This record gives sequence, structure tokens and C-alpha cells, in this order.
Amino acid sequence: MSTPLRAFLINISVRFYNNTLNQKFWSEDNKFDPDIREKLLSITDDFIHNLDLEGVDISDITLTGSNSNYNYNEYSDLDVHVLIDFKDINEDEDLVKKALDGPRFVWNLRHNVNLRGHDVEMYMQDKDEPHIASGLYSLKDNKWITEPSYDPPSIDIKDVFKKANSIETDVEILKEKILDARGEEARELHERANRLKKKISNMRKRGLAREGEFSVENLAFKVLRNTEVIGDLIDIISSSYDRIYTENFKTYFEYYQGEELLNPHMRVGKNINRVGLNKKHLNTVPKQYNHECPHVRNLLNGGAHQIKLMGAPLHDTLNVYQVDYAPGAIKSLGNSGVQVDMFEDEEGNHCGMLKRKN
Repeated sequence: MSTPLRAFLINISVRFYNNTLNQKFWSEDNKFDPDIREKLLSITDDFIHNLDLEGVDISDITLTGSNSNYNYNEYSDLDVHVLIDFKDINEDEDLVKKALDGPRFVWNLRHNVNLRGHDVEMYMQDKDEPHIASGLYSLKDNKWITEPSYDPPSIDIKDVFKKANSIETDVEILKEKILDARGEEARELHERANRLKKKISNMRKRGLAREGEFSVENLAFKVLRNTEVIGDLIDIISSSYDRIYTENFKTYFEYYQGEELLNPHMRVGKNINRVGLNKKHLNTVPKQYNHECPHVRNLLNGGAHQIKLMGAPLHDTLNVYQVDYAPGAIKSLGNSGVQVDMFEDEEGNHCGMLKRKN
């Protein structure tokens, strides 16, 4: 088992089920903390205002997920769902969902709100969408909709970590192979990474459908998410795509370092990059740019001709330069000399192509 998974299991003392609700937020008789409730409702007001939903009837504001149940851990978010009637905005409910998902994602990315050690995650939900949860609390009405009952499941922890470790090994192999991949090899790794991502998604869906939230598959998914394995896989998908089209090139000195005629170090035994009385101001090393964003830095330092980002890596980059995601728009990333062409792919993923300005 890898170090991150072992640490998650042993050092962090992960619990899949607890004797009480999270006492950071709940009293012994399962009453929600009034101060936290007020803060979550205030955050929700700002969230609704940011999404420009004034005038849309709010059916409910609910807290769901692990922090409204007995299966929380130190990584569990406070999942706040804002329930509206999507048809109040447009009859095409799928279109409304997609339209709200973008700004919702950006909100959660830009606002790192943490209450008593747990992040706040905001969601939009249609009021008629069935929500299968054994713990569901109305923040708006300050009462339980579905109060969870204490019923410890039978969990095979070894099986959970065996399944998680198998997938983490696959991700580590991909991470190592992608370092030197180009062209068709990168394309093959890109396809393998996408297949693995789909495999993880299908694994979780099967587990939820068969045994619910305490299935081995769903718990393995949580382990992978909390140990950044899934984040690493998403980065591999993005970087492998870049390497499909990245042109192989070398600097002048790299290209000619094996040519005796053109390499004075080989010809006369002297290093032209040496520092000495006559050379102390000579700089033959290409200028290295040190931008905060690693993707922009990589592009400016010649690591790629262009870089495609998708999902969280894209929004992280936009956030650095305070740029809003806008499909179809081309925007400059500050004064970096790099621009981003934003678009959605066939699956509706948020994408952006980074290029140096002409």
C-alpha cells in the first residue's frame, strides 16, 4: 500500500462511521448549531446573489452529505443545496442545470470558506429532483427532513483499501509514463487515463446502486478523492493531451552540443558558460520565467507550444489571474503574455487552450 493511502488509513485515523453526528455542528440531541446555521444562510444569500437568481423562488436550503449523517470524517464538506424550480428559469431543465453548474463551480473554486475545519460546498438542485439521503436537514426551516438513524454498517476496510490501492497503482504508472511521452504514445496514455476515470465513475455508481453510500466501491472512491489520487488522474488527462501536440524542440546549445565544430567546449575544452574575469556578465542560459501559475510558467519557458486545461486546473489558472470562465471568449492572463481560448467540449467540460500572444 502506498504512503498516502497508508497515512490516510493509519495516521489520520479515518472512520467510516461514528457514534454521534459531528459534534462540531450538532448537539447531543441532534440540534444544529445556530451560529453555523446563520453563517451558512448568509453564505447562501451571497451565493444566490452571485448567480443572479434574485426573484427566483427558493424552495429550500438543505444540508446533506456526511456532515448530516454518522459517516463524516475530517475531510467531509458542509454540502449546502439550494433548491429551486428549474422551470422558473427555462423549460429546458438540462440547459438550466448546465448554465448553473459553471458559475457554481467557479464560486466554490474562488471562495474557500471553512467552518470549524470543514469546507463549505454550494450546490444548485431542482426542487423535484429525488435526493436519496439518509440524513437531510433544512437550514431554511431549521428542522430535519430525514433524520439519520444510528445503524453501523458492516465494512470490510481491507477490501476498501485493496480496491483503492489497485487504482492508485494504475495512476502512479500513468504519472511516470507521461513524463517522456509525446505524440501517439501520449495519445494512448490520454485514452488510458480517460478509461480509468470512467472506470472509477462506473465503479462508484455500481456500488451506490447495489449497497448505497457504505458500499466498498463508494468508500474506495472517497479514499481516492481524499488522497488526491483522482486529482492526479485529472491532471494526467490534461497534461497527456498537451503532449500529444507538443512539438519536440531543443535550444540552440542543446541541439548543437554534440557538434564539435559548433560546440567550443568540445573543440577547445573550455566552457562558454563559465564565470570568470572576462565572462562574469555573460549569460547564455535562456531566461526562466517564474509565474505563479505552473501552466503559464511551463508555456513561457518553452515546455509546450500550447496547453489545454480542463476542469479544476483551468479554473485554478483563471482564478490566479482573476479571469471569469466564458466559453467562446479569448482573454489575456494578466500581463503574462499568455492568452486563453475558452470553450466546452462535447461532454460539456470546461476547457481552455493556453497560447503565447503573437
